[in-house]
Amino acid sequence: MRRRTDHVAGALLACGLVAALLYSNFLLDWTHGGFIGMDDIASLLEAPGEPHAMLLRTTDVVCALLVVTLLPWVRDALPRGPWREITVGASVLFALGASAAAFMPPPCGPDVACAGHHLQIAVHNGSSLASDAALYVGAAAAWFASREAGPRWFHRAAWSAFWVGGVLSSVVFAYFKAIDDPAWAAAVSQRAHIVCISAWILCLALLAARGRALRHPPTDRHIHEEHDHVHTH
Repeated sequence: MRRRTDHVAGALLACGLVAALLYSNFLLDWTHGGFIGMDDIASLLEAPGEPHAMLLRTTDVVCALLVVTLLPWVRDALPRGPWREITVGASVLFALGASAAAFMPPPCGPDVACAGHHLQIAVHNGSSLASDAALYVGAAAAWFASREAGPRWFHRAAWSAFWVGGVLSSVVFAYFKAIDDPAWAAAVSQRAHIVCISAWILCLALLAARGRALRHPPTDRHIHEEHDHVHTH
């Protein structure tokens, strides 16, 4: 029983780690592209014709599927109540929005003249915004859900995810995107925002794994059975 619990917890951690790394998939483009392109808006790297567009879009969808896979255990680890349901529901919307943005990428990459395509741009940007907003609504709900029963580390992580990863990084990105000076600042601040989301995904995985271990400890009966089994040999 204990071994099975450890295996499940390990699988949940691995699932969350992979999802977190895949969400920060701009690192894949950066390393595969000779460490250039970090001053481009990350979503533009998924436009048709870009060198690693299909890889980046695929990793977005896989990340979304992995996050959804974690949610039953995340729900089980949170205290009962409406905030728990909002956390899980908002996380599902985050995954759906990220997948929709991957299926409807920007029509043109960086430094490419792009006329028209207004509907595609609107769908992609709307899906991305909805995905981000849903994730941070989920983080805020998780903060409320854990404010009394904890765990305390998760409560603090949810607070940081909402205010630092959500509010602060979004304001910084919007500011540099508006003034476009220096030109690289918007792209760098956006990547910081993406890394914050990856960190929150990893926190969800840690909660799922620790919750599984705490809620399914080895029973006394199982311990005695193992003890008797040793003595019979």
